[in-house]
Amino acid sequence: MKTFFKNFVDSAKEFGNLKSLVTAALLVALHTVLAFFLSIQITPSLRISLSFLAKVVTGCLFGPVVGFVSGGVSDIIQFVLKPTGPYFIGWTINAALAGLIYGIFFYRKFPKKAKAIDFSFLARCILALTLETVLVNVLLGTYWLSVMYGKGFAFYLSSRLAKNLIQLPINIVLAYCMAVFVRQIKNKI
Repeated sequence: MKTFFKNFVDSAKEFGNLKSLVTAALLVALHTVLAFFLSIQITPSLRISLSFLAKVVTGCLFGPVVGFVSGGVSDIIQFVLKPTGPYFIGWTINAALAGLIYGIFFYRKFPKKAKAIDFSFLARCILALTLETVLVNVLLGTYWLSVMYGKGFAFYLSSRLAKNLIQLPINIVLAYCMAVFVRQIKNKI
């Protein structure tokens, strides 16, 4: 429990490090680029994107506080540069919560094995992405849509649930591979 709170304190201290700030800002920019160029808008309320990977990296490197702030900032920047509807604070909250969750689960945690699968880290990926998918994307995201567009929660739930459950295993594999990649780069710096 002490380590859990220490991670929040250490993550907040990352704001005092210029190298961390610059790297986090670059990851926010990467998130924006990925959201623009590697995302598919299926319907006005349904989109597939790889931009979450920038949040995973931010969580690994800088923790929950920086992940929360950079998640929120990235959503605002993305809206300012390319609005896809009216601004709604709920989506910013979702982006910030996703960064927080990734920071809680991944801060200073990387797969230990280079060539084999680290099952303890894989379990961490499964838990983090399932939590983020169910709580943030499916439940909270569906609630925001029902608030924004006035249709019932159940109206959006089925399509969002199906899309997110199909995408979840793919996202888990991508997050694991990204953590392996970041660990290899971090070890060489």
